[in-house]
Amino acid sequence: MVFSSFNFFFLFLPVTLVGFYILGRRDEHWAASWLLLASLAFYVSWNLAYLPILAISIVGNYLAYRGILQAAEARKKAWLILAVTGNLLLLGYFKYANFFIQSVNDLTGAGIHPLDVLLPIGISFFTFTQIAFLVDARHGRAADVGLWRYALFASYFPYIVAGPVLNHKDMLPQFADRQNYAFSAENLAVGLSLFTFGLAKKVLIADNLVPVVSLGLGGNDPQLLAAWIGILAYSLQIYFDFSGYSDMAIGVSRMLGFQIPFNFDSPSKSANVSEFWTRWHISLSRFLRNYLYIPLGGNRHGQLKRYRNLMLTMLLGGLWHGSNWTFVIWGGLHGLFLCVQHGWQTWRGEGRPAPTRAVRLFSQVLTFLAILVTWVFFRATDLGSALEVLRGLIGLNGLAVNPAIGSGELAMVAVGAFIAFLMPNTNQIVLYVGNRFPQALAAFCLIRPQWRPNRGWALAMGVLLVIGILNMDKTADFIYAQF
Repeated sequence: MVFSSFNFFFLFLPVTLVGFYILGRRDEHWAASWLLLASLAFYVSWNLAYLPILAISIVGNYLAYRGILQAAEARKKAWLILAVTGNLLLLGYFKYANFFIQSVNDLTGAGIHPLDVLLPIGISFFTFTQIAFLVDARHGRAADVGLWRYALFASYFPYIVAGPVLNHKDMLPQFADRQNYAFSAENLAVGLSLFTFGLAKKVLIADNLVPVVSLGLGGNDPQLLAAWIGILAYSLQIYFDFSGYSDMAIGVSRMLGFQIPFNFDSPSKSANVSEFWTRWHISLSRFLRNYLYIPLGGNRHGQLKRYRNLMLTMLLGGLWHGSNWTFVIWGGLHGLFLCVQHGWQTWRGEGRPAPTRAVRLFSQVLTFLAILVTWVFFRATDLGSALEVLRGLIGLNGLAVNPAIGSGELAMVAVGAFIAFLMPNTNQIVLYVGNRFPQALAAFCLIRPQWRPNRGWALAMGVLLVIGILNMDKTADFIYAQF
């Protein structure tokens, strides 16, 4: 059951909201319990077989958390190592066992038969979320929490399928605050508007770019123009698909009274790769920085070790996305670009004047082109198909464009590019309300609409929501749900 489905919007969401609002007026514990049951129901709607895996993960991590709290200082680290190892083994078995077997077979010709493994949806998200909690508990940065509320945090349905990656510092205090269980017309209005924007991104833009991507990159040996149109369309598709899902997740959570931090901030407008990672999948970037890059040493031990830590972080971040060498290469390219960027900045030295608008524009174009190259590997199912697209991008397969790519397909790409490059993002339009979310980074926009709780915006959101609902029947799967 995805957010952009009739079952979710017309059945699951209304029942969950009404039950939550009614119980929230009486007792927040009952409301939290209702939300936990709704989260588990949402998860098993994908497959009942997933539930035992999620339950084992939650209970096992909670027991490890209690062990960390109660252990003597000398034994806390041992508890943490045991718990993190258990999490990684669980993730490794379900997500990477067959990848390892296939890699061994490719290298040695061993012919090991792959395992019949059912990959639980969202396992990367709820595993990373809980690892971060345990690490912070080890260092005394996690508040005391009971099993029931911890289970709600780990299984919270708006995030569990495709993120954002939650942090306990953001969510557990909200779950403990009685005021968040009271009905709020503002939360409902803002949340429904966010959901509407996200639904429109998904079904009106991302899904309509799928045929363009297929026409540009789907055949063998894509030629120059087709390859460039296809990879540009894919970069827009994955942005609107994933940011649309995040907007819907944030919106659903806001309707319930809980605020998930935003996950995108116009990444296409980034002037370097570091900035890209502060704007793209922000929750994952924060996790990689705080729980991998900094523990590895960050930039504290010289430039060479900084480059090593950047590469390791991005290689592992790439592997997190999927059990394929193409994802490892994708992460490695990002690591390489980060090293080049920091090396260039070190060589230039500090104290330089701020770049002019022309220089920043050139940097944005260069960064976007670099990111486009990485998307080639992210999309490819194997290294050979990725290399064929790269050949097409530099004209080695010919110069022609697929005649099936007509004016309609080009117009769809143009619309997506206009919104991504020249329009404010959802955060800038909506999430400033009440100053409850961080202000988005300044970015050039042709127009600056600002959401208001008035009739004009209500009418606009109503029309957009109806259009989105009418297109739900042909929606494609969310790309990030596979991770």
